[in-house]
Amino acid sequence: MDMQNRLIGYYANVSNMAIENLKQEKKFQFRKHLTNHSLLKVVESNYEKITNSEEAKKLIKDYMLSMNGMYKPARDEYNKTLQLLKATKDPMLKQQIIDAYCERGIHGFTAKNGAGWNIETYSNMCTTHFNNELVRLSVLETRKEGDKFEVSSHAKACPLCIPFEGKILTYEELQEAKAAGLFHVRCKHLVTKV
Repeated sequence: MDMQNRLIGYYANVSNMAIENLKQEKKFQFRKHLTNHSLLKVVESNYEKITNSEEAKKLIKDYMLSMNGMYKPARDEYNKTLQLLKATKDPMLKQQIIDAYCERGIHGFTAKNGAGWNIETYSNMCTTHFNNELVRLSVLETRKEGDKFEVSSHAKACPLCIPFEGKILTYEELQEAKAAGLFHVRCKHLVTKV
């Protein structure tokens, strides 16, 4: 969890730096900050310690691509906002533009349904999901014929997961549960071998 908190804190700091530059009507290099290769390498090596299966390697690769890709929408939205600021001399309008930008959060990802995610929320969601998925994989990759797994329980579980909480399932049943929505993005449920 410490690695996750450090990563989420990093993206929050990038947001703060960008907003400070915007207030001064200066350009900001999202690529430089959001594609922090040394930080992502630390994250990658941390994840590889959890599990090193082929499925995990693909998951880690996808995660790294997602984190690296955040700079494009962030840059585009920042530049549009900067143009708006430079197009007016009215200090009240400038403040409204900055306030609206801050309220939305810095755009880092656009979902298939068109919804925009700010970089802090997206990095939090993405990091939590990949961390939990790797932990689940680490348990499942050591399975043997006939092994059974218990699904964890937690407060405020979503309707997709509630039917499976505390259940003991075979690997095949677990895959069916996953197809029915268990282990969705942001899912906090884990499995243990019983």
